[in-house]
Amino acid sequence: MPELSIVIDDDEDEAAIKASILLVDDKPQNLLVLAEMLAGLNQNVVQARSGSEALHCLLREDFALILIDIKMPDMDGYELAALIRDRQRSRHVPIIFSTAARQEDEDISRGYALGAVDYVFKPIDPVVLRAKVLVFVDLFKKTEAIRRKAETQRKLQVEYLLARAEKLEAERALRQIEERQALIIRSLPIALYTADLKGRFSGPRFLSERIAASVGFDATTFIDDPDLWTSRIHADDLPRVLADLDVVISGGTPATEYRWRCADGSERVFLDQGVLLRDADGAPKEILGTCLDVTDRRRLEQQLLQSQKMEALGQLTGGIAHDFNNMLSVVIWNLDRVAQSIPEGKLRDQAQLAMSGALNCAELTRQLLTFARHQPDQPKILRLPELGARVGKLLGPVIGKHIKIDIRMADCIWPIYADPARVESALLNLAINGRDAMENGGTLIIEGANVPRGMLDVDPTADYVALCIADDGVGMSQDVIERAFEPFYTTKGPGEGTGLGLSMVYSFAKQARGHVKIESQVGLGTTVRIYLPRCLDVPAETEAGEGDADLKPGKARMVLVVEDDTDVRGMTVARLNEFGYRVREADCGAAALRSLKDEGPVDLLFTDVVMPGGMSGLDLARRAVQLQPAMKVIFTSGYASSFHRADEELGELLQKPYSDEDLRAALRRALVGAATKRAARPRFGQSV
Repeated sequence: MPELSIVIDDDEDEAAIKASILLVDDKPQNLLVLAEMLAGLNQNVVQARSGSEALHCLLREDFALILIDIKMPDMDGYELAALIRDRQRSRHVPIIFSTAARQEDEDISRGYALGAVDYVFKPIDPVVLRAKVLVFVDLFKKTEAIRRKAETQRKLQVEYLLARAEKLEAERALRQIEERQALIIRSLPIALYTADLKGRFSGPRFLSERIAASVGFDATTFIDDPDLWTSRIHADDLPRVLADLDVVISGGTPATEYRWRCADGSERVFLDQGVLLRDADGAPKEILGTCLDVTDRRRLEQQLLQSQKMEALGQLTGGIAHDFNNMLSVVIWNLDRVAQSIPEGKLRDQAQLAMSGALNCAELTRQLLTFARHQPDQPKILRLPELGARVGKLLGPVIGKHIKIDIRMADCIWPIYADPARVESALLNLAINGRDAMENGGTLIIEGANVPRGMLDVDPTADYVALCIADDGVGMSQDVIERAFEPFYTTKGPGEGTGLGLSMVYSFAKQARGHVKIESQVGLGTTVRIYLPRCLDVPAETEAGEGDADLKPGKARMVLVVEDDTDVRGMTVARLNEFGYRVREADCGAAALRSLKDEGPVDLLFTDVVMPGGMSGLDLARRAVQLQPAMKVIFTSGYASSFHRADEELGELLQKPYSDEDLRAALRRALVGAATKRAARPRFGQSV
């Protein structure tokens, strides 16, 4: 730290100081004479007529000299001097005794012992008095000047130290900010470059650690090879990038995106922004630009766009399915009645063929709703041999004749508890992936196997059933396997895949408390294993005719049918009448509530979930149950996205289109009671 240099003019400082002189005498005329003698010195003269008054003066201010008369009635000069010397503040103030009588040596010694510096004898010679007083006044001024100088120096030194401390703190804070900024810059996906207007685009001169790792080049590489950055810009984007440089030169500030090839051959997307720098004369000098890596951002934007497209597709699918299922319900029921009413023969076969086509349409609609996630899970006890047979028929026209399908489902495979539509959808997705991996043909194997406890690494404590889908196609690299379950990630070309198949499989397995594994090698094919928990204590299912005695016409119940579609409502009423029920009708929720209030109670509310008028079937059921707590409820819908598992407490859900047996089963569960309610969710896990 440099030394503090302070220059003070002593002469000017002393001239500005005015000394105070205290005169102490009990006689006013003596004080007046002394004051007149000292008037020419131009100093401050203070008068005190007693020792007590003198002590009060010493409390108020500091004095350069005290002139004390020895003989005073209340307190003589020696006593006053002793008190003055006892006070810390006045201990070093010079004292001159004045007396009219010649003092003995003993008295003079006493005075000096008390701190006196001199004596003056009356009558006092003015010249002698002023000379002696001036000595002490000058001494006081010099001492005060030195004290003030020292005080000034101390204050300046303190201020300097404070300023120095503030400077050091500011420097420390600045270093922290610079270090923080440097850390941020190093971590940002950013590159800086300059482009000389008289030369060529030279690429970046700085690469952050993050961007250097992503592109696979060090910053020094671009300094050694100025053309490297430009040479790796995508050929289709390079003309546009160079054209944007000309826009910057003309005063614009464009921002352009382009693809850039990394060291490993992969592509990154950069957002390039440049500004024009001018020289002292205002002429264009060079371009300073930044390249921001926006690859991940663009990928997320594409994923969001794809997700929005899929959501819109799902909404469209659900809306179409609602109306389509209503029409199918009417078609299927009437075809069933026609087929039953005509004798066996060609005409009946044609009716049954039409019925089969309508049922296939219903199944296709159900699969569309499952894909769009508007179909609530309907788990059931599944036996894989039966499931395998259905999946084999479904895959035949999808996979093609150039690929052989080998389904291996032994009868000894344990049952599982899952939604059949979700299982079939998962197998279909995996089969299509296998088909696409075998462009030149091959074999697709779908196999089921028991996995006893201890055999599965992720959960060695429970029994599982494995669904294996294997192909002998092109296979996958380890990098692709690690990202295979990411939504929208796909290795297929544009328009050949959404990247949702494996992510949907993964989501299904996790929701079913299972796991998924992929085993693959490039050129050696791929095997995907879905592990689902074994279903224990399989409950006995209610036979189709069980409980029918409780549904005979003799025990006819009153049913309120609420459906906005006239044809569907008429079909439902006709079915229920055939089953022996008494039926009331309503075309909306408000009309149903009026019927309950005006026409009396009902045993069962049979209502569509999706209805116009601002009151859904769920809203109607909640209000109706409040009016009649003992009433049972069956919901029906071809588009039940608003029906959740928590709503099952209100009643049964019957998906459109439904068969007579589906309707009878729902009626039994709703009306007969707990004995024929759907079985409780079975146990999963290890066998005993």
